[in-house]
Amino acid sequence: MRPRVLSGISMAALLGGLAAVYRFSPTEYSFYPRCPVFVITHRLCPGCGSTRALHALMHLDVQTALHYNALFTLLFPFVCLWLGFIGYRTMRYDQFPNLAIPRSVAACLIATVVLFTVARNTIFAF
Repeated sequence: MRPRVLSGISMAALLGGLAAVYRFSPTEYSFYPRCPVFVITHRLCPGCGSTRALHALMHLDVQTALHYNALFTLLFPFVCLWLGFIGYRTMRYDQFPNLAIPRSVAACLIATVVLFTVARNTIFAF
């Protein structure tokens, strides 16, 4: 399949998923999957609360989104820009861009995720 077609299908699937999260609140509907890490360990993983935070962000409730998952809320605009750039380049030039993440950025993201996980399970555990 051509990259442009794959990109279009991926964007349509992503928009469909976003529409479902916008319409059906994760706090009210139980068809959203539960976090296996939380089910097994009763500890919050770095992604716990992301679906609820996304729902809150889509309804422009930033304070609630920060409460559910601050890391996701702060990184979400950058991920949207990154995915938008990939989608644009793929649709325009019909090839996937070569986007290598520098090691220093990857190491910083990993350290941030680890610190966030430790902090939310110890310091900020209420």
